[in-house]
Amino acid sequence: MHVLITGAGGFLGKGLIIPFEERSDKLRLMDVASFSSPHETVIGDVADLDTVMKAAAGVEAIVIAHMAPRTNNAYDFPTKPFDINVKGTANLFHAAVKNNIKAVVLISSTSVMEYCKGDIHPHDAPPQSKGYYGLTKVCQELIAESFALEHGIRVACLRVGYIVDGDKNVDKYGRKIEERAALDTDRRDIGEVARLFLERKDLAFERFTVMSAPEAMISWDLRYTCERLNWKPKYDFSWLRLPPQK
Repeated sequence: MHVLITGAGGFLGKGLIIPFEERSDKLRLMDVASFSSPHETVIGDVADLDTVMKAAAGVEAIVIAHMAPRTNNAYDFPTKPFDINVKGTANLFHAAVKNNIKAVVLISSTSVMEYCKGDIHPHDAPPQSKGYYGLTKVCQELIAESFALEHGIRVACLRVGYIVDGDKNVDKYGRKIEERAALDTDRRDIGEVARLFLERKDLAFERFTVMSAPEAMISWDLRYTCERLNWKPKYDFSWLRLPPQK
């Protein structure tokens, strides 16, 4: 399988590609900033359609994992997050259609489940959120669903939790994780779920929650993902202590 992965030079991307590497998939990695990799790399802005069209040429699938960075108050204003998260996503789906690419995975977020009531969060809850970050993730999912319905692209929206490197027990900001939480999600588990979906030719448009900790099985409907894709989290953070009971 020849896969284009965007945001591949970032914290998520560097871990997400590992399951694909383990299966010897051919990868084309894209990011806005230069980075070193043994794979083919494309340095460019997803908001630029010409760049995206070239990056998507000849691949069989796309994993959309880019995101406007949460630095320098980027989400205080709409311009950058909507350019990168929304326009970039629309560009990639447009490129998928023009290049006859039939499978796309969108890395979404549990932020689109902002208004779920109660202790149970259904995996397929309608996307609703607030703030510019949440709104861009909602827009991403709506774009994904629209292209799936109109053009017959197989699409998975992965509603991921709090992304962590389970080997080092740190998040993308280098902060140490001392206790296990239901939303903890190892970036390699995200990659494996993406890979499994791309291999499933029988699935059309799906929403999945993706976490690694067992506490998410019921409360975040992780069981559906496990059963639907015949998957089990590999990095369950069992080595971390649970927070004290209140």
